[in-house]
Amino acid sequence: MLAQLRAMAPDERTARSKVICRRIIASTAWMNAERVLLFSPIRTEPDIAPVGSAATDAGKRISIMPTTLRTESQLELPFIPDLVLVPGLAFTRGGHRLGRGGGFYDRLLTGRAKDSYKLGICFAPQLLESIPTEEHDAVLDAVISD
Repeated sequence: MLAQLRAMAPDERTARSKVICRRIIASTAWMNAERVLLFSPIRTEPDIAPVGSAATDAGKRISIMPTTLRTESQLELPFIPDLVLVPGLAFTRGGHRLGRGGGFYDRLLTGRAKDSYKLGICFAPQLLESIPTEEHDAVLDAVISD
């Protein structure tokens, strides 16, 4: 999956990211949220910068998770989010997520953000029929792709 994501052309990544952002902003979860936790995308993840701008325009409170975090205790959350946008390597439509192996999101989503709406964000090729799961894996409420 990582090789496939790395091979995606920049213009394709940009076009797909725009579709994803429009779908996030049109979602009921987005409309119902007042406090949103965003992620800082790495090169292989969708660019969600327009979502941050839309949140500011809509008067939502946002916090952006830096890519440099390694433990949940390093995350300075000014609020408990209503909505958490969650990146990953692969997802199922049923809300299972394959992360990058550190367990950071699993701990966050079952810890401080356990009552938040958990929305997986990915490109369409990342949606698979099944992925390996473990008992400690957090299950997302929904997944949005292009």
